[in-house]
Formats: sequence, C-alpha cells, structure tokens
Amino acid sequence: MSDILEFGMGPTWEAVAHFVHGGVTVFFIVWSWLLWPLRKQSNMMFMLFLNMLYFAFCNVKDLIFLVDGYWESLYWSGISVTIDLLYVPIVSNFFIEVVSPGWVNKRRLLVPMAFQALFVPLFIIFPTETVYNIAIASAYLGGVVAFILVCFLMVRHRRFIRDNYSYTEHIDATWSINCVILMFLCLTLYMLAFTNETWLSGAVFQLMCVGAWLYLYTLSRRHSVVNLPPFTIFAFPWVKQGNGHVEEESVTPDVYESIAAHLEACMTEKKLYLNPRLTLQDAATEIGTNRTYLSNYLNNVLNMTFYEYINNYRVSEACIIIDSADAESRKTMFEIAEMSGFNSISTFNRAFAKVTGFTPTQYAVRQRQDVSK
Repeated sequence: MSDILEFGMGPTWEAVAHFVHGGVTVFFIVWSWLLWPLRKQSNMMFMLFLNMLYFAFCNVKDLIFLVDGYWESLYWSGISVTIDLLYVPIVSNFFIEVVSPGWVNKRRLLVPMAFQALFVPLFIIFPTETVYNIAIASAYLGGVVAFILVCFLMVRHRRFIRDNYSYTEHIDATWSINCVILMFLCLTLYMLAFTNETWLSGAVFQLMCVGAWLYLYTLSRRHSVVNLPPFTIFAFPWVKQGNGHVEEESVTPDVYESIAAHLEACMTEKKLYLNPRLTLQDAATEIGTNRTYLSNYLNNVLNMTFYEYINNYRVSEACIIIDSADAESRKTMFEIAEMSGFNSISTFNRAFAKVTGFTPTQYAVRQRQDVSK
C-alpha cells in the first residue's frame, strides 16, 4: 500500500472522521431497522435490507480502528478490506434481482459470497500484497460480470414491460443501470481511499456511501416489481425465444382477423386505451382471446409492442383534444395527458413527439396558428 498522505491527517480531521463514521454507522443501523418489516414485500426489498445490514456490520467492525495501534496496522487494514469486499456479491445480487425478479435464491447469493469470503482467512494466514490484490481483483471481476448481466437482463425486462404494459412508470427498472455505475464509482473511490488513506478521504467516502444509498433507497421504494418468466438462457437478447408465444405459422389468418376486428372495436368504441394502467391481459380478456395470440398479432402482424400500440391511440386522442379546444376551453398539457390515458407527463411528451414529430406544445401552437389564418 502507498504511504499515508499528510493532507487530512491532523487532529481536527481525525475528530471529523470519527464523528462522520459514528453518524454513518447509526445511519445504516437505523435504516436496517426500518427495512426489517419491509424485507418480506419482495426479494428486491429483502436484498436492500441485507445490503443495509451488511454496511452496518462493516461500519461497526471498523470501530476497532479507534483502538491505538490498529489504524496504522496494514495487517488489520487488509483484513478489514477483504471483509468489506463481500458487499460486492451482495450488491450485485440486489441489482440483478431488480431487473430479473425471482433471481435471488440461496445458491446464487451464497456461492459468490463464499468465494469472496475465502480471501479473509487466506489473508489472515498469508498477509501478503499478492493475496490482497487478488481479493480486490476478484471483487472487481465479480462486479463487472454482474454489470454485464444486469445490462443484458435489462433488455429482457424492458421488452417484457413494453409487450405487456401500456405504461412504464414505476415498473421500468432502467434506473438500476445508473445505480450500478454509481456503485462502481463508490467501489473505485473505496479502493483509492484505502490505498492513500487519510482521515479526510475516509470521511468523504463514508458520506458518499450514505448519499448513494439514500438515492438507491428512494428509487427502490418507488419501484413496483413485475412478475417476469423465470430466468433462463432465453433471457439473453441474442437467443431466439418464444416467451410462450405460438409460432406465427400455427395461427390461421382467421384468428388474426378476428383479433384485429375485436381490438379495433374496443379501441374506437370503448376507448380501452383511456385506462392509464391497461395491460395486455386486460385487453386480451376484453376482446375474448388470450394474451399469447394478442401479443403475437401485435408483434408479428403490426410489428409493434403493446406499449406502442396503445400509446398511438392515446396520442391520437390528445391530438383530437388539442384540435377541438378553443381559447376558452383550452387545457393544460398535464390535463390533456391525463384525459388521453397517460399517467405521466414525461411519457406523454415522449410518445407524442415520436408519433407526430412535434412536442405537444409545438403541436398546439401550430394548430392555433392554422386556425387563426
């Protein structure tokens, strides 16, 4: 390890570092306690609780460095780091669970943890820089593998959402990619902090961890878990999969014609798309077919997802509302979005721009200009 830097090593910084460490320790203990009753809601919340609990343990464990002689000891620092690195497989399992609900089981959680844990007794017996560096490399490699897996499973998750839901708010897990990158940054800063450790660097890292986990907790609490098919090799985007779909050639044209007629009637007469939480199953039930046939019709005949199909109708409804409004009855964009079936103004803006080529505001301005001519 590198020599200790002089900057940030005075008695004032030591007092600040101890204060921060104490506060952060209390933070993770309290949040572990708060998450305890939520751990049974889903595997994702259980993994979030487990992460908070392990971070609390790591901070309590580091109280040993308050004892004279331990702070300067490379031996005890090395043991501490090898124990801390166990959080990599725990965090990795959390993110994989977010994008592939049902992923976490005892084997997938304990096997990578057990492998990383081997470096703890190994360093105790052979406290060499080689063992220390291999432990760090192993944690980084595990993190990289998890990140790649999260990215691939994200493709599967997004495809499933858009094939089965007409909305993405609070069920789209794209936020997990940003959080994975943030955790990689924290891991890198952790290693830099322990390579050139000062009281200041330790305190800054602790505060960054608190900020990162508060951000992640907020997003996790907003997220609603959807039930995806069990994870298999078919989850990867390069593997052709059926997702339970019937092969196109096994469906007669009459079936698709019937689906098309009933679906069109439900959209134009019943305006099914005005339900902001409409799902593929809801639509299939309404037209008297199953979700497999309906999904195949949308994907193979219309070449669009259920999400795109429904939002096209919603955009058309929004255009009608804008076109028919006069100066006295003009609605806000939020009201128009709500009236046309969108439950998010951001989704409304994106879908509207994709279908019409204009933002809702631009479209409204052009419509008013055309009327005034």
